[in-house]
Amino acid sequence: MCLNCGCNQPNERHGNDANITADDVRRAGEANGQDLATSAANMRSALGALAADATTGGSATARDTAARAPSVASTTRAPR
Repeated sequence: MCLNCGCNQPNERHGNDANITADDVRRAGEANGQDLATSAANMRSALGALAADATTGGSATARDTAARAPSVASTTRAPR
């Protein structure tokens, strides 16, 4: 779907290139040797950590927050 609006249409941008689609996630994963499911799991983990940080008023950077979040990427990422 336009993953950020919740419309349940996986590849609908609603005329706005800033909206994130399933194809975007798939392409990003392929660039790192990951399938869509792995990329989505990594994103869920990182976004969950970012959301938790935002609700507690933390000031961690996205990189710091993602580093704290569990990731499956370390076992599935292709060498760069």
